[in-house]
Amino acid sequence: MIQTIYLEVPFDRLSYLERPEFSNGTEQGFHDTLKASMEKHGMRDPVYCWYNSKAYGSKIKIIVGNNRMVVAKELGLDPIRTIITNWKADEFPLEGKEFKDDEEIKSLFHLPDQIHVRRDKNGDIDQVTPPHFPTVKEHYV
Repeated sequence: MIQTIYLEVPFDRLSYLERPEFSNGTEQGFHDTLKASMEKHGMRDPVYCWYNSKAYGSKIKIIVGNNRMVVAKELGLDPIRTIITNWKADEFPLEGKEFKDDEEIKSLFHLPDQIHVRRDKNGDIDQVTPPHFPTVKEHYV
């Protein structure tokens, strides 16, 4: 059974990608703007994760929101608001709020009308994507 839930997760239980170009490279301006937003407002949008997927196994892996995780670590934000698709919910259940529809997911975001909820051929959620931050930063900072 595949299940998508909302859950606040301790920072250290999440696995994410740290890209050098974001932290101290060609995307430094993006980093600084995102950090200013998160210093002022916290993490307005949840990150999207996979749990028990073929690609990442038993890790709760950030799929969308890696840059926000880097800044959250710098700011000491904990716990982290997450939307998790659990690919083996019958074997490894997580306790959280199960979504009834895409509108419930979108309601968790600062700009709900700009959120894209993607589903696979079976109708299961496989990605939740907010707009690219540089295109909407004036709504966050």
